[in-house]
Amino acid sequence: MISHLRRAAHFLNARLWKPFGEPAFYAILHHPRIAASIAAGIILLIGSIWWFIRSRRPSATELERRRREYLTAHGRITDGIILDARTLAGEESLDPTPEVLVYSYRLAGVTYDCAQDVSMLPEQVRGYRLDQPISLRYDPRHPGNSILVSETWSGLWLRRH
Repeated sequence: MISHLRRAAHFLNARLWKPFGEPAFYAILHHPRIAASIAAGIILLIGSIWWFIRSRRPSATELERRRREYLTAHGRITDGIILDARTLAGEESLDPTPEVLVYSYRLAGVTYDCAQDVSMLPEQVRGYRLDQPISLRYDPRHPGNSILVSETWSGLWLRRH
């Protein structure tokens, strides 16, 4: 039985790996074109895989939208207060639709001071007031992860015009 296996291995080696009478490894090392072709193929394969993974990665805007969507669907509601309105540059804003709202809330004796970029949701924050009581949604597993507004929900008690 073992002799049959040896003969089969020898036959396969002679037919598949030594078609020109020399070992494949020897052929690769001593023929630069073959080695360069294999290296180029490997580099191309790695580059293609990297590009595919990179192109499938969501943008920062998409990640923020998904976070708001998750908190809207699964977050718990608590009360808080708006402390400040700012621009994205960090300056104070008196605009009726600010870019960033700074707010505070308290859970289990811990006070959380947070800010939400609301520049993508101007219609949701129009009519806000400083020192206004608010409702907000937070993640019970990570209480610092919270939102005031999303595309489908608002915790602002808006003033009617």
